[in-house]
Amino acid sequence: MKTLARVTGFFILSIAVASAQSDDIGINLGVTSINNEPDLHMKDFTMGVSYKFNKYKLKPRVDLDYVNVKDYKGVKSLIKGSINGVYELTDGKFRPYAMSGVGYEYVNGAIKDEFESLPFAQVGGGATYHDDQGYKFNVEGKVLQVIGGENQNNEVILTAGVSVPVDKLTGDDDECPIKIDGPDQDRDGVLDELDQCPDTPCYFKVDNNGCPTVATLRIHFDVDKATIRPQSLPKVDNFAQFMLNNPTLKAIITGHTDSDGSDSYNLRLSQRRAEAVMNRLIALGVSPDRLQAKGMGERMPVASNATPEGKALNRRIEAKLIYPHSR
Repeated sequence: MKTLARVTGFFILSIAVASAQSDDIGINLGVTSINNEPDLHMKDFTMGVSYKFNKYKLKPRVDLDYVNVKDYKGVKSLIKGSINGVYELTDGKFRPYAMSGVGYEYVNGAIKDEFESLPFAQVGGGATYHDDQGYKFNVEGKVLQVIGGENQNNEVILTAGVSVPVDKLTGDDDECPIKIDGPDQDRDGVLDELDQCPDTPCYFKVDNNGCPTVATLRIHFDVDKATIRPQSLPKVDNFAQFMLNNPTLKAIITGHTDSDGSDSYNLRLSQRRAEAVMNRLIALGVSPDRLQAKGMGERMPVASNATPEGKALNRRIEAKLIYPHSR
């Protein structure tokens, strides 16, 4: 059980490290062959969960898998934790990929010198289909090789599954949509070959050159207050990092509300909220000389205030970027 605790702890620790920039959480089902000589025996039921984030071209993914072993000398099950790198070979809705990683396998019912709990390496590949809502459906095959075992064979695993953007689970759906057909790495709607500002974060509006003009931040505040809720702090932190990476830019931080309450009250509330975001940016190292806060109240809606969905869109913080020289 100590070994099982290590595997579980390994997975939880890996999630904690990755979660700051996480993107997808997934579940998969499949079959495993643990005895591959002379033929494959794809009969052992397999299920797992995965956690993947997408900031880099080589995408880290943490997996926790369970295999129910049938008819193998008293071995009952396998529990595996691993850290993998996923490399997508193309962009678009259908994306083949290659993967490899390392991990640890706990054997319930281990057989000394034949089937023991040991580390492993694995390689494989698959394909993922991205639908318009951000859900991803994938199939994957991989081969696992135990490290350090004297007589243990490799394992062959085939799975299929679905992953969900983490933001959908937390209520903050900021997944970048696919706006055009064609190469568009930062998904700003401008082809890569024409994009003069690559790697623009997805929450920016851009001009015809692909350069950011306005950032819309869906920031949650306490009711009738200007206190930024903890789940929204990463959004402000990400924008602060963007400003620090682009030290020549200035920004006007504007607060917007829905139509609930009086116009004068909403104007004051939006000013306080804009100042709260500006102060957070300053605390993170952005110079006060580069920032200005302005409350707009309910005067500039982007949707109808007749529905809850429209009101939610109108409650926002925008950051208008000011370039030092016109392009």
